[in-house]
Amino acid sequence: MQNVIFRKMKYAISLTALLVSLVFLLSATMVSAVEHPVLYFFWGEGCPHCEKAKGFLPKLQEKYPELEMRWFEVWHHGQFSTLADRMRQAYEIKASSVPMFFLDTWSMTGFQSDEMSGPQVEDQVVKCLRTGSCFDALGKLGPLQSAWRVRDDVSQGTPQGWEWFPATLKPRPADAMPQEESPRSESVGQPTAEAAEVETAPQKTVAASQEDESILDIPIFGTVDVKKIGLPLFTVVLGGLDGFNPCAMWVLCFLLSLVIYAKSRTKILVIGGIFVFASGLIYFLFMAAWLNLFIIVGYVKYLRITVALVAIVMGVINCKDFFFFKKGISLTIPESAHPKLGKRMRSIVNASAWPAMIFGTVFLAVTANLIELLCTAGFPAIYTRILTLNELSTAQYYLYLVLYNVVYVLPLAVIVTIFGWKMGSRRLSEKEGRILKLVGGALMLVLGLVLLFKPELLMF
Repeated sequence: MQNVIFRKMKYAISLTALLVSLVFLLSATMVSAVEHPVLYFFWGEGCPHCEKAKGFLPKLQEKYPELEMRWFEVWHHGQFSTLADRMRQAYEIKASSVPMFFLDTWSMTGFQSDEMSGPQVEDQVVKCLRTGSCFDALGKLGPLQSAWRVRDDVSQGTPQGWEWFPATLKPRPADAMPQEESPRSESVGQPTAEAAEVETAPQKTVAASQEDESILDIPIFGTVDVKKIGLPLFTVVLGGLDGFNPCAMWVLCFLLSLVIYAKSRTKILVIGGIFVFASGLIYFLFMAAWLNLFIIVGYVKYLRITVALVAIVMGVINCKDFFFFKKGISLTIPESAHPKLGKRMRSIVNASAWPAMIFGTVFLAVTANLIELLCTAGFPAIYTRILTLNELSTAQYYLYLVLYNVVYVLPLAVIVTIFGWKMGSRRLSEKEGRILKLVGGALMLVLGLVLLFKPELLMF
């Protein structure tokens, strides 16, 4: 009797598993197979590159009415931000910037212009129309709730919070598509062949004049495209200002003023150089942690607001220190930490063996930078957030971090060089510390306000 019951249960379980598998198989087929090519477009309000793409896509659909488009704004809609992150992960996209495009198995991040990026999108649309075998990109997400909501909206014809541009023409048969036609030969939105003779010359003149406006002839450096130096220049300026950090300068000057008594230029340069290198490396790792946090989290409006508010508060506190130094809340190395730091510095100076001296200097750099975090956290947080708002590859993100940190340690390296050259002792005065606080605080305050109210100005 038990064997009979056991066999029936086994058959029932097997049948249930088979039915579930069939349901998922059928649903996946229904999800993936689409009558029209479906282009998914994720964008952010205020993003200048997104605005360029939004100007291009209607012209693309006008040329290819078989194309269906679904647009999702991600900076002010948390549910679509989550959907964009899931799509990004499914397509193995590292960058968390917008705009993003998905069509069939193809994806693209960023949009420079109709001429540069437009043909890449158009190529994929033509490929789908010619093969007639495009799939819905949402199919990569499987039975995800947010994906099903989009499908339900489409089936009901009522998109909830996103923009839907249905196809206005049924796809032509594959053999009806002109095989010799190249989408690059006739750009979307450009004049037709009949009007080419009349309109080609003026268009070239306009394009050339627009291009000339962004190119400057600078002595020594030659011709420079200002559109391409925005983010590098911003990195150099911000990294340089961050380098004039009174907290780090106080520690370094105090350390070198003790080393001076050894009357050894070599000792000054070695200890100072190791301290500067270790400080730069620790700062780089700290910024890399911020960067990866923002990349993982992706498009979260409230995270941008939080970073902006933190920068504003820190900027106000630093500006306050110019007028009321160390009165109330102050972002400086606490007085309680001075004796411990001084003790470690003296142990480095008194060390007789080079390995002990080098290890002690590295340990001091780690300790000092950890203590300085409150003093220095504002610029790394706001810079890495700005970095992730721009369309960059993973390698480019880290190259910018390297550039930032090289510039960041330059003021410290100059201090070491001066100490070693003059063999003189000098500490950072309170007046100089106040001025550095004011300059850094004012810049942090401005960047925080821009990130809060006009983030598009920080997209280069």
